[in-house]
Amino acid sequence: MIWASEKRGPMPTCKSCSAKVVRTDAFCGTCGEPVPGAKPVVPIARQARPPSGVQAAPERLHGTFPPPAANGGSAHAMAVVALSEPADTDRVSAKPSEVNQTAVRERAASEPAPVLPLRRRKDDSLSEDELRRATSPHAADGAPNKRTEARPANREASLPNIPVPAGPPILASDLLREQMMPSHPGAKTLRVVTVVLSVLGLIGAMLAGGVHALTFVSAALLIMLATLALTPMSYKTRAISLVVVGSIATGVALWQQTRHGLSSEGAMLAGATVVLSGALLFRAYYRGARLSRFAVALGVTMLGAWFVVSDGHESLIMLEGHWQSWAPASTHMTFGLLGLLSLMAFMESSTRGGAHVWAGALLALYALDVGLLIASEVWPVAGRAASITGPTIAAWLTGIVGTIIAGMALAQVFVAISQAASSRARTSG
Repeated sequence: MIWASEKRGPMPTCKSCSAKVVRTDAFCGTCGEPVPGAKPVVPIARQARPPSGVQAAPERLHGTFPPPAANGGSAHAMAVVALSEPADTDRVSAKPSEVNQTAVRERAASEPAPVLPLRRRKDDSLSEDELRRATSPHAADGAPNKRTEARPANREASLPNIPVPAGPPILASDLLREQMMPSHPGAKTLRVVTVVLSVLGLIGAMLAGGVHALTFVSAALLIMLATLALTPMSYKTRAISLVVVGSIATGVALWQQTRHGLSSEGAMLAGATVVLSGALLFRAYYRGARLSRFAVALGVTMLGAWFVVSDGHESLIMLEGHWQSWAPASTHMTFGLLGLLSLMAFMESSTRGGAHVWAGALLALYALDVGLLIASEVWPVAGRAASITGPTIAAWLTGIVGTIIAGMALAQVFVAISQAASSRARTSG
């Protein structure tokens, strides 16, 4: 806008009504007649309409005279005054089409960005332009897009409305306690292993034992183990029941070993295997429990006692060329090695010390040792006859299954004992 300089001098008067007018007025404010000698009227370029969403600042009213009455002449004069009035330089943009960027930036900084739903790209073979044309409501020629006609009008209605269940907040201490002391560790694993081993043991016992009372007893024990694993019951009750039935199956197998004149150290080995494997698994479940370290110490002591009584340290010295001699001796030495590795359970509580690995290896080694014992009696050294029959083999197979299940279930009995002790401590405290 061009500012007009005003000269000092008397104010002109209107020739029609003799009213005083300003030199910058083109028309009289009273009668509306043209004023002689007035400056040319320069129209002010109106600022472009602000974009939607941006609120324009209220404009101030400018003018020399108050607004006249609402008649034709006064309205014409008011329009002339409004157009000829100079505006503030800060409110007039240099370009007519320029948008007030300051207001846009302030609004963008004060309001959060709109949340748009993410569109997952289903077909990676389409390019960006093809995907944009496929998702647009109109085609390139202006016709409606057939791909988007079948879409619902409200896109939010097609999104799944997943309710969030209300509940108490999860504390970090509860998560740490659940990690260090889980409520039902190994429950599913024990059930699966019990069912699988019971089925395999039942098939082997029926094929090896035939029709015999001892075979029926072995089959009954295996069916009972599988039934306890499949029947719904509490964590503690199932663990105790499996330990009892598994120990009975192991006792039947040890009784058959004693009847055939085998070494009496088998009972010590079976007991040490059950106690030490259960203690190691309990140490893997509850890393910070003192009971786990005490149980591991008891199991290592029992295994060490068997190793000394059975002359395991001299087994490799008296080896012979046939496998019936060196195979059992190798397993005896491996039992001693696993006993030493089990001492890693006394490491700090931040690690399990490989307790679950040594427990699984101990149970597998016991099954291998009994299997070698059965094989050496069925296929003895040349010059000797087989000393065991089919029902005895069925009982020994049942004893292997019972020992493995009893060792795994004993760990869960230790868990139940530890949980009961913790509950009593919290109640009394």
